[in-house]
Amino acid sequence: MQKRMSFICRLALLSGVLLTTVLQCGLLAQNQQPPAPEPAQPPAEEKLDLNDQVIRDVFGPLQRGMEGHNPYQVLALFDQQQMPDYAQVRDQLRAFFAQYDAIRFRYQLLQVTSDNNGGSAVAEIEMEATPADPSQIIVRRATQMRFRLTLGSKGWRLVGFSPADFFAQ
Repeated sequence: MQKRMSFICRLALLSGVLLTTVLQCGLLAQNQQPPAPEPAQPPAEEKLDLNDQVIRDVFGPLQRGMEGHNPYQVLALFDQQQMPDYAQVRDQLRAFFAQYDAIRFRYQLLQVTSDNNGGSAVAEIEMEATPADPSQIIVRRATQMRFRLTLGSKGWRLVGFSPADFFAQ
């Protein structure tokens, strides 16, 4: 019987030692510091081509402003000093936003060119506007538009577009 107890005691002791060893190894593994990561180099700012610049500066914000029903964001895209008919465009846009609730605005940029005096862009524009007055029908417009651009300190800005009555009621 004593042999049997001795065997059970040894087995328990061995199990305890084995369990303690496993736990210590686990704790050591948890306490080890991972190797310090090498400092990440900030990615060099990619040079955007002219199309990407115009999309970033003009067409992306124009789409967000139209669909977000935000006339201030849309008007901020225009260069007031270099656009002779800015007041007329501003009034057209304000009237447009007052008349329509939901606006879906899509563009496909076809061509962008630049020279010393500025640039121009040609885009297919599709717009669908739901009137605030439920008795009115949804307005759908699709046309090829030409945009005149100028490059300023804050990127590309609009100085004109045609057809000029696109936002007229």
